[in-house]
Amino acid sequence: MITFFLIGNLVILGLGISEAAENAKILTRKSMRAVVSYEVDYDSYYSYINTLTDEDEINQAYQNSPTIDAAVAQELSKDERVIAFNYMVNTTAYSVGFDNVPVGNEENRGISTYTDENGNTVEYKDPNIMIYANMYPNMIELAEGTFQVVSGNMFTQSDIDDAKNVVLITQELADQNNLKVGDTITLTTMDTYSQQDYINGGVSADDLNLELEICGIYTTKNDVDPSSENYKWMSPYESPKNIVLMPMTSYAAYTEKLMDIQVKVHPEYYDGINLDDLKASASVPTKVVYLLDDPLHVDQFVEDHSSGLAPYTILNANNETFKKMARPLDTLSFFANIVVWIVVVNAVVIISLVTALTLKTREYEIGVLLSIGVSKAKVVLQLFAELFVIAVIGFGLASVSGSLLAGKVGETVLNYQTASDAQYETDDNDGGYYFSDSTDYFTEVTQEDLLSQYHVSVSPLLIGKIYLLGTGVVLIAIIIPSFMIMRLNPKQILLEQN
Repeated sequence: MITFFLIGNLVILGLGISEAAENAKILTRKSMRAVVSYEVDYDSYYSYINTLTDEDEINQAYQNSPTIDAAVAQELSKDERVIAFNYMVNTTAYSVGFDNVPVGNEENRGISTYTDENGNTVEYKDPNIMIYANMYPNMIELAEGTFQVVSGNMFTQSDIDDAKNVVLITQELADQNNLKVGDTITLTTMDTYSQQDYINGGVSADDLNLELEICGIYTTKNDVDPSSENYKWMSPYESPKNIVLMPMTSYAAYTEKLMDIQVKVHPEYYDGINLDDLKASASVPTKVVYLLDDPLHVDQFVEDHSSGLAPYTILNANNETFKKMARPLDTLSFFANIVVWIVVVNAVVIISLVTALTLKTREYEIGVLLSIGVSKAKVVLQLFAELFVIAVIGFGLASVSGSLLAGKVGETVLNYQTASDAQYETDDNDGGYYFSDSTDYFTEVTQEDLLSQYHVSVSPLLIGKIYLLGTGVVLIAIIIPSFMIMRLNPKQILLEQN
């Protein structure tokens, strides 16, 4: 019984630690945004370029830089696990004739000026509007409820296909300028100096502007964080209240018009450049983000679709960062599983030896039973039942003591492993483990958040696993020594005893 008691405690600790580590990762995954990004793997691409030595090969590699494939992006969106996706280009712009929503840090920014080539003093103005130009209306922010249309409607796929000049603005931006659905706003992506340069080249100011009709007004749950490090110097376009939504086709048409103007005024800028390719690139995002129906489906989605991607394009679920954060838990789980298997193997060996020695003293009893017609199977079953009863009592006591010890031992082992693993964080030099993205599609999760989900406990399911494992150990331990005795017939056993 003592043997089973000790075995039970060790198995409870091993399985408890392993299950706690896996549960912590699952719970953390569930708390994260279920997003996958289809993007260019610039790290691998530039690593490849660094291996090239021929100048022509290097130039050729840069000219044929990898891009997102629109057909692949569309195909990925058809997966039944995808509930929304952003095929989107983000760019900054300047408001014309209306004001942005104040950030609240205007007193810190002041006014900056510079002198142009003609000696004129020019006041520098930051962009104050952020454009989200999307190719499809089912945006992630709308699906999640981060954005909610409160007046008018979201632009439709028909609006996108027709490159209609429509826009959605935030409620705060509408209130700031007394705007409503049906009104128009004017934007430009050119700063004051560039506008003046093209106006001097014979271009009218209206040709440089983009006029958009407000088709909807929306609210956003996002806001600036006054406690953030960059708040003091934050530009107006960085405020979520100054984001406008428009069809990508409309933005692409405006960009193409500006390129034609630039070629007309400054043709020297475009010598040797394929203008059609340049125009086409204006509507190609650097990444496409997919929102899935369940965070636990993310890894399988990546596995299912990664094989068909072009070189240097990947599906990124930020798994590398998650793996770094989970490294202490993975290490714990690995060694805990090894301990369990070592204990199980040794338990089989020890109990088999003990059982064999015990059965040796009961050979006469077994011989008598076999001689009176009791089947060998019944004899083995009797021996199994005797040992199983002892095992049940031993494992029962182990369940009680293991419940008391598992939590404390698990926390102690984790603290030790986290301290030992700290060297990896220093070696990686990545500024800490966290999820981060310029558009916040990956949930920010720290290693502390992950480890806070780690709780070792003895659940009914775990106890069931222990009894199932113990039953297997007992069965194997009985069969092996019983086989040594059962190969003899009753007459031989009794003659040997006499």
